[in-house]
Amino acid sequence: MPTPSLRLPALSLLAMLWGLATTSQSQQTPAPAAPSDPHQRVVLTVNGEPLTAADVEKIIETLPVQSRDYYAHEGRRLLPQYLVRMKVLAQEARQQKLDEQPDIRKTIEIVTESILADAARKQITEGIAVPQDQLLQLYQNRAKQYEEVRIRRLLIRTESSILSQSSAPIQPPLSEAEARKKLEELRRQITEGASFAELAKVNSDDLDSAPSGGDLGYVNYQTVIPPILQAAYALSPGEVSDIIATPFGMELIQLIEKRVKPLSEVRPELEAMMRQGKLEDKLQELQQQYKITLDDSYFTPPSPATTPGSTGSSATGR
Repeated sequence: MPTPSLRLPALSLLAMLWGLATTSQSQQTPAPAAPSDPHQRVVLTVNGEPLTAADVEKIIETLPVQSRDYYAHEGRRLLPQYLVRMKVLAQEARQQKLDEQPDIRKTIEIVTESILADAARKQITEGIAVPQDQLLQLYQNRAKQYEEVRIRRLLIRTESSILSQSSAPIQPPLSEAEARKKLEELRRQITEGASFAELAKVNSDDLDSAPSGGDLGYVNYQTVIPPILQAAYALSPGEVSDIIATPFGMELIQLIEKRVKPLSEVRPELEAMMRQGKLEDKLQELQQQYKITLDDSYFTPPSPATTPGSTGSSATGR
């Protein structure tokens, strides 16, 4: 597996380096951490400057999503070399008084303002009230989007099917005619009382769902392809579909349950949506409290450049 990059977004890295650089200047030697607080455990020091477990977790949170999970788990052993390098460079910058250079100081000011602005935006957003009647109305208006089905799947790969991560070639694929014939026989057994789940365990080429009797859990239009979902919505609980041709092969599905996600599951999403919708008004109200002057001429896009010798008009012919 390729090692995800540990390079941080420019603003985050600069802010972190500045924070590390100024910590030792603004604080005396820290008191020993309380053994009962594992977050304050010192896990690394460079020239006496400590880095606690909480500091490391904060740094990991700043990483891009794809790197965050890696370095929080299997890549954790690679962190020290990067953290040491960061601390060494921060201390070196401080010793060389790089933080006193005008361009560096200005960059630090910009980074600081960006971080403070994000913190203020977060605090304002979290403080926006969400009336419960409006929340319920929004939930009801979006109920169609929260419809989902729980289904079982029995997949037979064919020679023309593509491989998904869960359909590895354990057994040779069948021709479409052979796959259809096999599924017709399996469907006959199910309609005569055989267990869909037991047949899926033995016959399905979907390695993820076969051990659980083909159970895919709850799915919706975002998580499964349209032919499967369309077939599922046409069924009643317990019913088995006709044979469905998909890019992965030939399939049967059995509907277990239809439902609309309960409000308790989607409440955080809806609350965030409502707060975001009201945030711009709050920010406009806040902005009205500040005196703002603007040089319009500076922010006006420049006119298209005119080439030397050009009259500024386009030729229409010779």
